[in-house]
Amino acid sequence: MLRKTMRVVALMAAVMGLGLGLKVSPVLGQSESGAKESAGKVSLNKLVQQLMDARTNYGENLHRLIEYYKKVGNSQGEGWAKRELKEFGKIRQKNYLAGLKAKLAVVNTEALGQSDIVESLVGYRQAYRRSLESVVGVLKGAKDVKQWTLAKRELKELISVNKYMYLRDADTPGVELRAREKIADAEKLYSQAMELKKHSKGFRVRRYETQAAIEGFRRLIREYPSSDRIDDAAYQIGELCRDNLKDYQRAIRWYECVVAWNADTQLQANLRIAQIYDKHLVNRLTALDYYGRALEIEARGSSERRSIERRINRLRGR
Repeated sequence: MLRKTMRVVALMAAVMGLGLGLKVSPVLGQSESGAKESAGKVSLNKLVQQLMDARTNYGENLHRLIEYYKKVGNSQGEGWAKRELKEFGKIRQKNYLAGLKAKLAVVNTEALGQSDIVESLVGYRQAYRRSLESVVGVLKGAKDVKQWTLAKRELKELISVNKYMYLRDADTPGVELRAREKIADAEKLYSQAMELKKHSKGFRVRRYETQAAIEGFRRLIREYPSSDRIDDAAYQIGELCRDNLKDYQRAIRWYECVVAWNADTQLQANLRIAQIYDKHLVNRLTALDYYGRALEIEARGSSERRSIERRINRLRGR
């Protein structure tokens, strides 16, 4: 019982520190009291209207993206959008105020391309998150415990949604970043995200902890792009995408960031990419390429090197 209590306390500390619970917003970088003060200037009516509009248009853009991918024959993109829509549909959504109706943005769907739809989707997704955080702050200040509890639950379920970026450039930062300097605040963020990652998988994958950890690592990279932890953060995102989400293409993109950002961490990232192409994507030639890259780095005579050489020989049919 004591061990379980300690685990819960550690996890809550990580969530609160990263700003992924209801204390600090990772999007706005704003404390709950700050959110409450700024939200106080806007009527609850207006905030709930913004929430409902953003939520409705987020879902509508997921439908548009599915139809677009169907039309162009992009089965992978269609699958991503369908999965995100399914998880979005599981959010227990509330209106919080009676008498309000969501407004659907009027657009010429025939003229929309992939980048237009994705840009709109991401914008509404972020607006949904921000407006919901503001509603949580106002409801807490108003001491409306029932509505506040429902809003907190909706926020947690929104964070738990596996949010695909669809466009490669929107998901991962550029390869020009370099892990250069030790930054205390980045170290703190890394520790907090690692605490969430540690609790993201038990008998089953815990969606909230998985997505919260990914957001925490992404926040580190976004806010401290010169930190010597950015390659570690990218590697951990790759691990979460590979092990928890089974999103192998996305995992590869993050492992490629590790390779680009720090020459000292290339071995394990190249090996992970090779294993994904070998075991999951069944692409023998590409797997051999990445095993070869790992072999160039691995020390001669090591057990890991011998293991890589054996796998290369098997793939070559020797």
